[in-house]
Amino acid sequence: MTTTTPNVPSQVLHIAAWADGPTAERDTLLDGYLNTLEQLTDPQLLEECLAVGLLHDAPEIRRQALAAAVRLAPELAAEAVGWALADPDESVRAPALASLARTPDLRSAGGPSALHALLAVLGRSPDQITAGVGNYVTVADAHALASAQTLLADTALAATVLEDLPVPLSADRLPSRLSLEGMRHIPAGQLRRGTHAGEEDSFGDPGEPVVPETTVEGFYLDTCPVTNDEYDTFVADVGAQGHLWCHPDEPRNTDHTRSTADDPRCAAGHPVTGVSWYDAVAYAAWCGKRLPTEDEWERAARGDDHRRHPWGEQFRPEPVRGLHTVLGEDAEAGLDRRAWLRRLTDLSVAELPELTGPVNLPGGESPFGVRDLCGNVWEWTSTRFLDGLPLEPRFGTMDPGDLWGEWSAEVSVRGGAWSSPPALLTAVSRAGKTLVTRSPEIGFRCAVSESEVPRR
Repeated sequence: MTTTTPNVPSQVLHIAAWADGPTAERDTLLDGYLNTLEQLTDPQLLEECLAVGLLHDAPEIRRQALAAAVRLAPELAAEAVGWALADPDESVRAPALASLARTPDLRSAGGPSALHALLAVLGRSPDQITAGVGNYVTVADAHALASAQTLLADTALAATVLEDLPVPLSADRLPSRLSLEGMRHIPAGQLRRGTHAGEEDSFGDPGEPVVPETTVEGFYLDTCPVTNDEYDTFVADVGAQGHLWCHPDEPRNTDHTRSTADDPRCAAGHPVTGVSWYDAVAYAAWCGKRLPTEDEWERAARGDDHRRHPWGEQFRPEPVRGLHTVLGEDAEAGLDRRAWLRRLTDLSVAELPELTGPVNLPGGESPFGVRDLCGNVWEWTSTRFLDGLPLEPRFGTMDPGDLWGEWSAEVSVRGGAWSSPPALLTAVSRAGKTLVTRSPEIGFRCAVSESEVPRR
């Protein structure tokens, strides 16, 4: 945090510099900071000093700064409450909601931004909020519901905000589109991650997993990747119905049209490409499904015997579309990493007569009957690349360019693509891509947990 006003009190600078340490140390600094705020008379200096706490990494400091803003700076409080409503920490959101509910001036001053944030916090449709129904399970949920009902009662405010919402959160009032047709059941079982002990290393093999073996619960997975034709149907529905299925973190003004829509080489029956992770998540929600985890994808590809390729241990060029297919070369010769990168550097994608090929290529089925898991396109998962945890993005306020180099925005993609050599066309190779990437080499398929399937 930097300031533009001179003579910033030392207590404010100390709290700004504090990142981590004993609770007692934090509390001592916090007391000095809050006492200093009480004594400030310059409105500009007070605003800048409040912002130091409101934007701090420590939730307790953000929470105390919010309370001070509501008490000391009504003109800043509405904006501060808007920030706090989008805070990832519920201990910060709850006081913001309470302040909003009990302060009429605050509601009127910050109504539009507050209603935007409240709808995002709740993740429910305005109809459900008005009716007071939904899966609200915490105290903060209850405060949010009460505040949202108060703001939605102002019909002029509600109409203005709802018309301008980038992502109307009303998908949960729509009938479920979930169908298991075209999906394969993957029973619960063990997954031995990565390569087998004693195997000869390849540059496409991942590093040693932190946890070499894990249990994967039963689920269903699309037999083939989502095709351009299927995805374009979703885009048309978004055009007619609005962005009802989008991830709440999705960047504003997102257009789900794939970047390959005008490329004649990407035919209707080919796997969809040119779609970001957000695009894939929205399509999956439209279907009543989700993206598979990385472990689910690998179990579906490797089966109970943990094979290297979906069809077996040895590479076979026929059932997989890779660089050897596109260039018409002998895959058995293989390429090392340096040669492959040199070949890709020399490759002019615009001049290639073909990129992707049709889905449902015969001969490459996994033990569970899933096809096209290797080659043609890399596939998005729901797993972060570097630490293997579920991706829970909070990047909606960032410009796409700011995400490059942000490790927590990298998603694991699996399976290799038409541009991959045999070393990457396996069930163990993996790569990381920033979630806003739109590439002619990345597509996806959808999954459904056994527990998510309605009982008949």
